[in-house]
Amino acid sequence: MILRVALAVLCCGALLAVAPANADLQLPYKAEGLSKEQAAAYLLERFAFGARPGEVEKVAKMGPEKWLAQQLKGNLPDAELDKRLEAFPALKMTQEEMSEVYVNNGRIRRMVARAGLIDPAKTPRKEMNEKINAYRKEHGLRPYGMLSNQELKGQKLMRAVYSENQLTEVMTDFWFNHFNVTTRDGGARSRTLSYERDAIRPNVLGKFRVILGATAKHPAMLYYLDNAQSRMAPPEQREQAKPEPVKEMASGEMGMDGGMDGDMGGEMAKAPEKAPAKAQTPPQQRRRKYGLNENYARELMELHTLGVDGGYTQQDVTEVARVLTGWAAAPYGRGRENIKKQMANGNNNNILQGEFVFRKSWHDDKAKVVLGEKFPAGGGIEEGERVLDMLTSHPSTARFISTKLARRFVNDAPSDDVIDAMAETFTKTDGDIAAVMATLAQSRVFWAEAKKRSKMKSPLEVVVSSLRALEADVKNPQPIMRWFDRMGEPLYGYLPPTGFPDYAESWANSGTLIARMNFGIHLATDRIRGIELKQLPKESAGLTTEEALAMYSKLLLPAQDTSAIASEVKQTIPADAERKEVQVISMLLGSPEFQYR
Repeated sequence: MILRVALAVLCCGALLAVAPANADLQLPYKAEGLSKEQAAAYLLERFAFGARPGEVEKVAKMGPEKWLAQQLKGNLPDAELDKRLEAFPALKMTQEEMSEVYVNNGRIRRMVARAGLIDPAKTPRKEMNEKINAYRKEHGLRPYGMLSNQELKGQKLMRAVYSENQLTEVMTDFWFNHFNVTTRDGGARSRTLSYERDAIRPNVLGKFRVILGATAKHPAMLYYLDNAQSRMAPPEQREQAKPEPVKEMASGEMGMDGGMDGDMGGEMAKAPEKAPAKAQTPPQQRRRKYGLNENYARELMELHTLGVDGGYTQQDVTEVARVLTGWAAAPYGRGRENIKKQMANGNNNNILQGEFVFRKSWHDDKAKVVLGEKFPAGGGIEEGERVLDMLTSHPSTARFISTKLARRFVNDAPSDDVIDAMAETFTKTDGDIAAVMATLAQSRVFWAEAKKRSKMKSPLEVVVSSLRALEADVKNPQPIMRWFDRMGEPLYGYLPPTGFPDYAESWANSGTLIARMNFGIHLATDRIRGIELKQLPKESAGLTTEEALAMYSKLLLPAQDTSAIASEVKQTIPADAERKEVQVISMLLGSPEFQYR
């Protein structure tokens, strides 16, 4: 109803048995009264970011089962996308290389000063900026903010719009939200691109244990939820050491303007506490008190695996935090080389695994008890691996993950029937995500939603489905980014570790609904720079309202009953209006039929 009102204002101005993912799929859409074309359109709304022109017919001809089987494998050739991703050089860099190339202003000023090119205290600002820019160009350096503001966000939009492996992109968005980090955290900001690229995307349809372990060991997560700083306190501090308070919001927010040095860890991104002004404070009293931090351990159980009612206690949180002491981010430069040399010489005090390092000297090796299981004294990195195994195989995890997936792909309040079936598959397949998704897709509960259109699109889904339906050529993704902010989903910018909520009520407030309508109008009237719509004529096509409705309803609302919105459009657009096709597109994009999937 809210959408209808806003539209008027603006425009007048039984489950199947568990089956593995690679088995022959049996999709019961006919039992729910759907044709092949309707089933294809529904799959493209739920398991993709919407249909491109002619795609519904293509999927129907291929067979919905075959299309979904291909998507569950996620290995279709992506030549068009690969070509467009060439515009984002960071995608081909290691995390350490990114830290060397994307340099913030403070660090590059120091670099230029060390080279003797400027005196920060005396050089005029204009001359300083000219020399800094020249130094950047000469040494192939790029502004720090480009990494998250342009490359990270831009590649996400390009993948969502152009990838043939649409389910992979939908699941990447789902799992990033599930294992949320944010670029508003100083420690995570420069590491978010590699986090999604290396820890999330390759594992979205694999085993849950793999994606859980990959996120647990990635520096973005280690810094964002503070495990990179969690360690056994030095002997002289242990009696006084207490766990750090639970993190309500992401720390290190000073990273908003790229204030953290690209070659420093997350600890350096947070402003150090100022010591009292005492003349001769002994060094041992000035030393920072390191200790246990429970932030990651808590969210690991509450948000990533068991769920808030998953059967763990506060004591379990503390014990898991102790297990994970020493799980940290690998340093850059000399620090990393020193660890490699030590390991080559048989010294395993530090165990390096890519961007992750286990520091044995930081690990609490005393005996522990987690979820009733004993961990004897003297353990090391294997304790953390064992905890991740335990959490993956726990029944609460199977149900919690299945519930979140059902909420994303079925409706805001999925029934126990479909959740139970998915959880059973999760358990039987040791957390095979593709198999769980196959179970969901073969459920009549899933197909019963096809005619209800019960899931409200997120802003990302609104934007990407619009661009796909109108065959967009995205020449520059940056101008469209402000629309995500206006609609309430700033990409990679959600502060709490919960990730963006997945309920209609989260998106359906008056401000963001108006922004959705305005987006449709701006897109249809060609007022978003960097976007060219192949399905939008540059000049009037001379279409009647009825002709425009027939053409653009097929693109934007394929295989749907559009009688309600058609009647509304006809009543709204004057008979003598110019460029009726533009007004029709605007109204269709803002309609409830398009805003829901």
